[in-house]
Amino acid sequence: MSEAEPPSPNGWVEPASRLDLHWGAYRQRLVIGLGMLVVGTGFILMTSAYSLPFLLVGSVLQPAGWAVLPSTIGRRVSVAIPVLGFTWLMLGGAGFAWCFCVPLAAWLLIRLRPLLSYVVLVLPIASSIVLAKTIHEYSQGWVSIAVSTVVIVAAAWLARWVAITLDSRQSVRTLRQ
Repeated sequence: MSEAEPPSPNGWVEPASRLDLHWGAYRQRLVIGLGMLVVGTGFILMTSAYSLPFLLVGSVLQPAGWAVLPSTIGRRVSVAIPVLGFTWLMLGGAGFAWCFCVPLAAWLLIRLRPLLSYVVLVLPIASSIVLAKTIHEYSQGWVSIAVSTVVIVAAAWLARWVAITLDSRQSVRTLRQ
C-alpha cells in the first residue's frame, strides 16, 4: 500500500497518490518516472545523423518512465508507444511542434486529471502554429523545443489548477447538499 500525498491547504490530494501501488512508493516513483521521461525525451530530441545512440537510449528511457509513474497499469501501458512515436515525429522540426500535445495528453491521463482539464491541449497546438510560422531553419529547432517544453509544463500546471478547482467546487456542492 502506498502513502498518499499530504493534502494541500484546501484539502485537495493528487488522485494518483491515492492508488494502491503494488510496488514502490508514490513520491519516489513519480520523481524517477518523470526524470526518465524528461531525460529520454531530451535524448530523442538531441538526435541527429551523428548521434544515433541518443535515439536508442531515449527510446528505451521514455517508455520505461511511463511504466514507472504511479498510475493504473492500463493507463501506463496505453501511452508508452504512442508518445514515443510522436516524440520521434518531433525530430522533424518546428512544423511538428504540435506533437508536444500528445505527451501532455498522456501526462493528463496518467495523473488522472478530469476531462475538463484537457482543454489545456489547445496551448501546445496554438504555440505550434506560431512556431511553424516563425521558425524556418532546422538549425533553430532548439528554439521550438524550448518554447514547446515551457508551454507543456505550464499547461500541465494549469490542468492541475483546473483539477483542484473542480474538486473544490465538488466538495462545496457536496457540503451544500
